Amino acid sequence: MSSLKKVFALILSLIAIAVLFQLIFSPFYPDTVDTDVVWNALNWFIAFGVAAALIATYLRKRALSAHGGNGREHIFANTAFYAAAVLAIWFFWNWFDDLTVGEEGQSQVRLIFWGFINPLFIILMGTVSARLWKDASRT
Repeated sequence: MSSLKKVFALILSLIAIAVLFQLIFSPFYPDTVDTDVVWNALNWFIAFGVAAALIATYLRKRALSAHGGNGREHIFANTAFYAAAVLAIWFFWNWFDDLTVGEEGQSQVRLIFWGFINPLFIILMGTVSARLWKDASRT
C-alpha cells in the first residue's frame, strides 16, 4: 500500500508541476503553441488530480475522526478536504462549461474562475502529494 501511495504522490506532483509551468510560461509562447489546446489536454489530468485529492483528503479526514488525534491534525485534514471540495465544484462547473460552450468561448466570468482554480489546484496537489508521500514513508 505504501508504494501505491508513493506512486499517486508522484503522479499528483507531476500534474501540479505541469499545470504550474503552463500557468506561468503560457504567455511566452502563444505564437508557437496554441495554449488552449494545451489547457484542454491538461484539464483531463487536472480532473484526475481533483478526484484523487478529494478521495485522499476524505479518507484522511475519516481516519482522523475514527482514531482521534490532536486538534491541529483535524484542522489540517478538514481544511484540505473542504479545499478539495471547493476545488472540485469550481473545476468541474467551469470545465463542463468549457467543454460545451462551442465556438464563442467562455464568458469573462468563467475565464476569471480559471485564475482561482489553477493556483488552488497547484497548492492542493502539492500538499496532498506531500502528505501521501510522508504517510507512505511512515508505514
